[in-house]
Amino acid sequence: MAERAATLGVYGVSVSFGGIAALSEVDLEIAPGTVHGLIGPNGAGKTTLFNVVSGLQAPQRGSVSYGGRDITRFAPHHRARLGIARTFQRLELFGTLTARENVLMAAETQRRRLWLGKTAEALADALLDRLGLRGIADEPTDTLPTGTARMVELARALATSPTMVLLDEPSAGLNDDETTDLGRTLGQLAEAGIGVLLVEHDMTLVMGICQHITVLDFGVVVARGDPAAIRGDPTVQAAYLGTEPDRTRTAEPVVRARTPTGAAAASALLELQAVRAGYGRIEVLHDVSLQVPQGSVLALLGPNGAGKSTLLKVASGRLPVSSGIISYEGRSIQGTLPEQLAHRGLCAVPEGRSIFPNLTVAENLLMWTYAGTKLEEVESVTFARFPALAGRRAQVAGTLSGGEQQMLALARVLVRTPRLLLLDELSMGLAPLVMAELYDIVQSLADEGVTVVLAEQFVHAALSVATVAAIVVGGRIERTGDPEEIGAVALDSYLASAISSDFGR
Repeated sequence: MAERAATLGVYGVSVSFGGIAALSEVDLEIAPGTVHGLIGPNGAGKTTLFNVVSGLQAPQRGSVSYGGRDITRFAPHHRARLGIARTFQRLELFGTLTARENVLMAAETQRRRLWLGKTAEALADALLDRLGLRGIADEPTDTLPTGTARMVELARALATSPTMVLLDEPSAGLNDDETTDLGRTLGQLAEAGIGVLLVEHDMTLVMGICQHITVLDFGVVVARGDPAAIRGDPTVQAAYLGTEPDRTRTAEPVVRARTPTGAAAASALLELQAVRAGYGRIEVLHDVSLQVPQGSVLALLGPNGAGKSTLLKVASGRLPVSSGIISYEGRSIQGTLPEQLAHRGLCAVPEGRSIFPNLTVAENLLMWTYAGTKLEEVESVTFARFPALAGRRAQVAGTLSGGEQQMLALARVLVRTPRLLLLDELSMGLAPLVMAELYDIVQSLADEGVTVVLAEQFVHAALSVATVAAIVVGGRIERTGDPEEIGAVALDSYLASAISSDFGR
């Protein structure tokens, strides 16, 4: 299938968006016949690097080479002709076409390169057989289960006769058996001489099949090595689990003394029972059951891609469930609009800072008086809690620092005087001192009686304010319990507890 082995090289690549560095002097080499993992927490720069390699994003500095040839200025289709194929995190199939037709479209591009007497049709059928897809070859791909559809996308990529395959989250939506089959297939590709660059959140898959792993954090390569070395690297652990926001605190999670007692401990303000939810054909949450005690701070932990954000979207009415029950204050809230829940005191701050970036701070606050609260009252409460915003009243919100933008997003929901506050990745992209300041605000809200659910990738930060914790892995609640207990086992969930042998070639 591969015409010749070639090494893919990325040298000194830097990319910035609006003055913010997404990649800084990144070097990376993927040898032929190997599976190379590219991992890192949310916002690390993995997708940007993937886009640079595939030609969708031009670097401001640095170069990309393939087989010793500089391809930095080559268009994506030119790179594909050289042997670089790609899949995408979101399925990019022609849904009304059958599996065979999807693969055949790619095989048709290889007519001039096929051996004498071999046809595009024969190549497509051979790939369908190789990946166990012959039984669904004539089914429209929009009717296929997610795992099967992802294998069709892989078959289509292989139909271009690549020597290097870039895979972006190929296991998303796959069950355990499908993930195992995928791992074995990738191992077989490497044995055939094809290089594989794998961006993946499933650490068991990464640790099980990758010979080499590169770790990105804030656009910088922080570690390289084999799976065992990466898992034991303190820098990698810090990138995934988060370091303590305040360096004066101990290295272990700090568990607050405040714990719900009595009736409050027995009363669940929010409850999910056997909830399933997802996006289109991709189911993300699988039979999730969770109770959030009134007066608690629940740290919802887990690696990126585990389903934390989806769980908060479901709980805040922004994503419907396919099955299961969600209750707030003892009453079902299925079908209740997010604005109706906000009126009842269930408020959310989504990942990515929910503000109007082209409006000033004052104009943002004015937008949040729609419920009848006077602007003077909104500003008084906001500036008392967030003094840093008072001096930036006339500043355009999009030019604020990341921490100040997060404060402004928090101010929006606090106008509603919430009973339950859902916070998604509060600390993403923030410096440790800013993170510590925001977590002090969360603690003060908890002391005022606000129940908080905090979906967070950085373990130490979340556990510093938590009274109860839960770990989400693969769309399931893996474990719940005391913050100290959860903190002690979190690393295994983030970086996989062992090097799996299920992916043996």
